[in-house]
Amino acid sequence: MVPFITEDQTRKILNEKNSLVLARETFQLIAQKKVFMPPKMYLVLPASNDFRAMPSFLEAPGGSECGIKWISVFPKNAGKGQPTVNGTILLSSADDGRLLAIMEANNITAMRTAATAVLAATLMANPKPKIMALVGAGIQAAYQLAAHADLFDFDQIRVWGFEPNEAEFFCKKHSSFKRLRPVTDIKSCVESADVIVTCTSSRKPLVQKEWVKPGAHINAIGADAKGKEELDPALLMRARVVVDEWEQASHSGEINVPFSQGSFLKANVHAELSEVVSQAKNGRHAENEITIFDSTGLGALDIHFAQFVYARTKV
Repeated sequence: MVPFITEDQTRKILNEKNSLVLARETFQLIAQKKVFMPPKMYLVLPASNDFRAMPSFLEAPGGSECGIKWISVFPKNAGKGQPTVNGTILLSSADDGRLLAIMEANNITAMRTAATAVLAATLMANPKPKIMALVGAGIQAAYQLAAHADLFDFDQIRVWGFEPNEAEFFCKKHSSFKRLRPVTDIKSCVESADVIVTCTSSRKPLVQKEWVKPGAHINAIGADAKGKEELDPALLMRARVVVDEWEQASHSGEINVPFSQGSFLKANVHAELSEVVSQAKNGRHAENEITIFDSTGLGALDIHFAQFVYARTKV
């Protein structure tokens, strides 16, 4: 019987430290051209709802890994008290095609997203960042907070949310992180911050170029579909931009809107993250330059994380 692996099981196995290792391993495999990952496919439904299919194959040191994630994004679910994102992973044998496991994928998705952002920060941010800004106070923000705070010793972590009192509620809910401080406007959140994480579903720029200090690093997480954007396009032109994967980022990442308008070109992208992980390219050139990581979320990460979980839960 094919095992069904629940969110609770993945939570017991994945943590910030092993997730960072898994993220680094995935990008190393991509750099070594040991990953086959077709672009994310979208099934767009009415009312801005969609399903996404994300298949991947990895030639990992422990053996080949293969599977697909089927994930939905229904923005209006939040008003119904339901998750806006629901994912399932089908993990298969690359040797004979058998289905190995069916897995709930929301926790894996959130963990690999946060781990990838932290990986980018380790390679692109200036050493010993002291102020972090969280633009967005939803579920992904909690994962980003835990992952970044696990690795960096921040003096202050500012939080902004769309809804009134959302940031304050977030800070109270996560009060075990002692340095959290809610703010009421985005400018106050990001000014003087060393590391900025944007994790909203915005379809218009939120963070303006003038608010970001020289030397800051930005993890742009929220844009994961056509038309979404969180950053002032002028900020992208001012910064050193690294994407997780070019084709996906150009269609659905932070760069997708200015790229579709012709104001941001492929030549404006400094590197893919795999090139920085493999040291083929550097993540930062100078202390005072602004760096941006454009995260769209790669299926290869989902499958590598899923294989890790499966290996620790199978009978």
